[in-house]
Amino acid sequence: MSDNKINITSSLLEKGIDIAKDFVDKLIMPSVEETGLLLKDKISLWRFNNQVKTLVKAKEICSKNNISTKQISLKLLCPILEYSSIEDDDFLTDKWAILLSNLVDSEQNIQNHVFPYILSQISKKEFQILERIFDDKENRISKIREELNNYYINKESIENEHSKKLKLIDKKILEFNLVDNEPNFDLLKLYKEKSAINSKLQNYKHKEALIKYSLEKLEIVSAENFENFELSNLLRLGLIKEEKDVYANPQTLKIPIDQDEYESHASFNLEVDVHSDTKYLLTEFGELFIKVCKEKQQII
Repeated sequence: MSDNKINITSSLLEKGIDIAKDFVDKLIMPSVEETGLLLKDKISLWRFNNQVKTLVKAKEICSKNNISTKQISLKLLCPILEYSSIEDDDFLTDKWAILLSNLVDSEQNIQNHVFPYILSQISKKEFQILERIFDDKENRISKIREELNNYYINKESIENEHSKKLKLIDKKILEFNLVDNEPNFDLLKLYKEKSAINSKLQNYKHKEALIKYSLEKLEIVSAENFENFELSNLLRLGLIKEEKDVYANPQTLKIPIDQDEYESHASFNLEVDVHSDTKYLLTEFGELFIKVCKEKQQII
């Protein structure tokens, strides 16, 4: 019976630990020697240090941007500290601190408890690409708002100018009609000019709707920047959405005609090729997520 017992010597255990440490050293940064990853207390210390780093960074951001802090629930704070404690990328570590600084900002009403989970599920590459798309949209929106503002500034004067021109043309037309009922070249020219001004006025009024539509338009996410699994991840998280544009290409129309002495009729077969293009858009939720992970503009 004793011959069947497993004899585990200290040297065998030490050899196994060395092999494990050597393997883990190749998998993570920092090394096992720095973190003591195989020892529970060392793991706790390493995670605690990361939590402290996140809190200190968040406090620095609040101080730099004059953020007046508010209390948040443990349901919101604990996931941030939990997820950030195992973050080993400096870029994403900063995002955790920025997220916390925005959530405790008393001037912002942000209470979404899913943001910490979203940040824990996204890679550095995915975040950076979405952030560039978000910044591009912010720049585009800024220019469009400036355009809309100029539209409102000039709207009254431009409309008044067109109205004056129309009244002047109507007056000339009336004078022509009183003098001569016969149509002539000058009268037709006035009607043509009036039609052109009315068209410009309608187009100008329609411009407001076009500008506002551009403001609400979602930003396109180029699929070429992502691998398929990354697109799937962003779709799963609700940061982007998929839209399909369906269009048809008509083919040559063939009309066979049968005719005899009793009846004649035409029949046709129409073949249509239907295609679809898939495009991806940054959702409003995706925009809000990126925004809440971006540092607040410093108040000077």
